[in-house]
Parts: sequence; C-alpha cells; structure tokens
Amino acid sequence: MMKKEKFLLIMPDYSDFPKLFVDNLTKAGFEPFLITDKVSKFKYRGLESVKNLFIKNIFRDKGYKQKLINRHFEEELERNLSAIGSQLDYTLVIRPDNFPVSFIKKLKEKTSKLIAYQWDGIEKFPEIKQYFDLFDTFFCFEEVKNQHNIKQITNFYFDHLPPFYKEYNTENPKLYFVGLYWKSREEKIDTFINEVSGFDVNISIFIQYFTEPERKNSKITYIKNRITFEENLEHVKNSDILLDFVDPLHNGLSIRFFEGLYYHKKVITDNITVKNYDFYHPDNIFIVENDNYKNIEQFLKKPYYELSEEIVKKYSFSNWIREIIK
Repeated sequence: MMKKEKFLLIMPDYSDFPKLFVDNLTKAGFEPFLITDKVSKFKYRGLESVKNLFIKNIFRDKGYKQKLINRHFEEELERNLSAIGSQLDYTLVIRPDNFPVSFIKKLKEKTSKLIAYQWDGIEKFPEIKQYFDLFDTFFCFEEVKNQHNIKQITNFYFDHLPPFYKEYNTENPKLYFVGLYWKSREEKIDTFINEVSGFDVNISIFIQYFTEPERKNSKITYIKNRITFEENLEHVKNSDILLDFVDPLHNGLSIRFFEGLYYHKKVITDNITVKNYDFYHPDNIFIVENDNYKNIEQFLKKPYYELSEEIVKKYSFSNWIREIIK
C-alpha cells in the first residue's frame, strides 16, 4: 500500500470551511493536518498584568498588552506545529496575512513544499504583498503582474460532497444570493432587484452585516450571523439561479460560478471576465452590462445547458489541489 503524503493546511477558522477542506483532502488521498488561527485564550503570566497597568497608566502606552497577545498567538501556533511531529510533504497556507511572518518562516523547516493561496483580493488586504516571497509558490484567484512566484488559479467546488441535481424551473425560477454588506455594491443590488421584480421570479437575497445598514431594502433579508457553508449549500440546491455581484476590489471569479457548475445552476453576474472561461455558455450565465436587464426575461425561460463532465471535473477541489502541488 502506498504511503499517504502528509498535508498540513493552515487557514483562518472561518465558518465550517476548515472541516470541508480537511474532508476533501482525505478524499483526494492525503493524510491531512490542520492548524487554524483559533488558539487558546490569552492569560497574563506572573506580574504581566501589573506591568501592563503601570505601562498603560504611567507611560500612556496601550500597546504592551497587544504585544503579549501577539506573542501568545505565535507561541500557540508553534506549539500546534511541533505537536505534528513528523516532516510534511506539503503545507498550504490560506490567507497567510492572518499569520505572523516569523511563523510562516518556521514552516519552511518542517515541509518539503510551502504553498500559499490568497482567496481574497490582493488590494483588499494589501499587507499580503509582504508574504509573496516567503513561499515556494503563491496562488491567487486574481492575476498579479510582475511577481515571479505568483500564479493565478481559479476557485473550485468541494467534490467530496455529493452532487445534487434539481430540474431547472423555467416558470418561476428561484434567484439566490448571500454575501457580506459592502456599501460599494448596495446600489447595484438595489437596481437589480428593481429591474427583475417585474419578471416571474422568486428572489432570495441575504446580506450579512457587521454594522447595521442605514438604509434597508424590504426585498432583502439582513442577517447578523454568518450562514455556514453547509446552510448556504442547502439554499444553492433549492435555487435555480445564483446571483453574483462582483466586489469592486476583486478581479477573479467567486466560488458561486463553481457551485453553479457542480450543482447545475445558472448564474446572473456583472463579472464580464467570465466570458473568457471554457465553462461559459450564454444559456447558463447571463452577464449584466450596459443596462441589458430586459434581456434577463428571455434568459430565465431557457433550460440549463448541460456541460461536459470533463469541464465540470476540471474545477473540482481534488483537481485544484493536484494543480497547486505540481
């Protein structure tokens, strides 16, 4: 029996994502290990709390406690790393900017190949630029010019989850979107709702906010708590069309396109770059541009166009992971 390659995944403790990654790594034939940014609660040691009070009140320096918290975070990460014991074949860090540079440097000693994936826009989190050269290869779902070790790669769908097919409803299709509140895209979501409300559609839009929006649209459900990935997938399965409103600080494709591929869902988007992909078909993906909302009605009535299995498989997580370790 072939020995399984050891694969360490390091990522933010974000919703139920770490478990999905680990389960899919297992399906892809690896022995997975996981470290997230969720560590034990910080506690003062010895006289540190007294020292903090003194520094804060006498020297007006509020940074001492933060330094202690940062030290604790790094020590915990290193403790979790040394608990793995064995040498690793691959280490993948997702959103490296959530982890200290010194910790990333320690990973180098422990692994044969150190890889990064930035699943959010580079300009959205510009600190990430300091991390580019720490990795053997750095992947991003956007194109980054003039950087030798940065490669563009698309997002993917999790293929360890079973596919699910529901007949596309041409009579009264259900449109679904969930996303974070961004002031910059509020207007276009409102415009979209106004423009398509006259058609025979069922619109289901969830917006998660941290600070309550000043103005609310009665056709949107505003939520405080994040929908888990599994909950989101239930909505995806029950819908006919996924909506995609591009984040102005992104220039890649969101995960919605790949969920659409796997679960046979149409997509309505304002991301015109999707035209350049091999899975683009005008019956399945409608691009909102130049105020062409009236053409959506015709798009709604067309059945889903079945794509080849080869194209669909190309965007699976199992394929994606083999691509990045090459």
